[in-house]
This record gives sequence, C-alpha cells and structure tokens, in this order.
Amino acid sequence: MEPERVDLSPLALPAARRDTLVAAVLARAQVGRAAPRGPLAVLAGWARPTLAMAAGIAGVSLAALAWGGSRAADEPTQTLADALIPERASPWVAEGATPSGEDLLAGWEVAP
Repeated sequence: MEPERVDLSPLALPAARRDTLVAAVLARAQVGRAAPRGPLAVLAGWARPTLAMAAGIAGVSLAALAWGGSRAADEPTQTLADALIPERASPWVAEGATPSGEDLLAGWEVAP
C-alpha cells in the first residue's frame, strides 16, 4: 500500500514571481558575468592579508627583541647552537667526529 501523496500545489509561486526571484539571486551571485581570474589576480587578492600578517610578525619580533635586550651583562648568553645541540653531542661536533654506535646508545640512556 502506497502512502497518500501530499498536495504542495498551494505553495507554488506564480511564474512571474518565481522568475523575479531567480533573476535577483543570479544578479547577487553574478553568475556568468565574472571574467576568469588569472594567477596574478589571485595572488594580488592575497596581498593585504599577507602584509597584515607580516606586520603582526614584525611587531611581535620587535617586542621580543626589546624585552630580551634588558638582560644584565653578567648573565651567560646561550647561542642557538647551544640550544639545538645536546650537551652529550657537543664534543662530537667540536671535534668533527662521528659517534660510534655505543656512544649513540649511551645517549639514549636516562641520566639519574
């Protein structure tokens, strides 16, 4: 047994009203009117957000530099190499030597 179909014809718009609404939607969407954008036009669209992000990064960087510049002169400074190279590996780097397998395994051990 099939269910009884609902009659939706009272909800139908008159043809003139429907055409007006369709034209308004298409005008707002500008369908068919926009010319295809080239790669330079797409990149140009990203110029303002990119410049805004660069300005934000520059501001944060300048604030970090100004804040870090007030250290006392007698405090030891840590270089980037000191921060990136573990203490156990610094002799190998200074000598230009290649660590042996035993040295590498010893580096994995947890210090007490």
